[in-house]
Amino acid sequence: MVMHMFSDEEAQISQHLPPLRPPTAEALAAKSGRPLEETVRILDSLALKKRVILASGSPRKYTILPIVPGTFEMALMTPDLGTRNRWHADFARLFERIWNEGYIVRYTRSIRPGIRYLPVHDSAPSLLKAFPSERMEEMIRPYTNFAVGMCQCRMAMILVDKGCGRPLENCVVMGSGAEKFIAGGLMRRTDAAEVLAIKRHAEENGCVSWSMSDIGGEPRGNSSCSCCGCCCHAMRSISQFNFPAMISPPAFMPLLDPAKCVKCGACIAACPMKAWSSDGSSSLLFDAARCIGCGLCVVACKKGAMTLRESGRGLEKAPGWFGFFLDNVPGYLLNAFRVWARRHLA
Repeated sequence: MVMHMFSDEEAQISQHLPPLRPPTAEALAAKSGRPLEETVRILDSLALKKRVILASGSPRKYTILPIVPGTFEMALMTPDLGTRNRWHADFARLFERIWNEGYIVRYTRSIRPGIRYLPVHDSAPSLLKAFPSERMEEMIRPYTNFAVGMCQCRMAMILVDKGCGRPLENCVVMGSGAEKFIAGGLMRRTDAAEVLAIKRHAEENGCVSWSMSDIGGEPRGNSSCSCCGCCCHAMRSISQFNFPAMISPPAFMPLLDPAKCVKCGACIAACPMKAWSSDGSSSLLFDAARCIGCGLCVVACKKGAMTLRESGRGLEKAPGWFGFFLDNVPGYLLNAFRVWARRHLA
């Protein structure tokens, strides 16, 4: 994957990029022994065309990114699937191979969950009145700037010929940060009304929406994608690896009324996490550890045997972007050391 992301020329400069304290092009030119003009050309190509490293500030500084979240999202992000080429398809195939080897389990231990899933619009009207922050309408209310682009997870699966056909353009950034994605050509401008329409359309096609874990309001902003169980890597961290580290505990959980249940299996088909299953007899089985509290099973149950109830978990407030970052630094450093030790000391 590294060899695919960086040519030899690019690697000779990128090897000097630290994960923290981004250096300028002048500092990297000095470290790599290359002319400044050439160094700037290579770094800007990596950051602004390939988008496998990050450039920010003035004067521009550069830093290496984690594979996910980081390079995976930035390299694939676009408002137009037609702009993705063979390089992106090979990138997606390599990422999928790394993912299937358990990358996410090794690198996300001991970190704070970064996202939470919201109940779908029609799943629990009474609950959503009691907890308005769980409604998409309330979440976007503080913002005036919005950008929308393609879901990188579903895009990656399309590129590896495993697309599911669900809506693709539903990845939203809100707040002042939206302007950066629009200016960079990564997303298109939209408004609150279209954001809600996009989210409703995604729900109608079996997707559920997440937001950052109560990190919001100006100037921090927020983001939200609408995901499916077959493509979304956050969801697959549970369904594929039984490892929910990235996802906050659900604020709501489904409750089954056995007297009304006709064992039709609609909840099993609707659940993106495979939390509902059948033992082959007359009983439904529910795995609470897999549930993200989305409420798709409630909407799918036409007999009214399912309701959504407060779980007593998942409504805690996160400490803002800076506090969130500080909470996770020790975990990321520990995970990096664990992986290094496994490679070099085994």
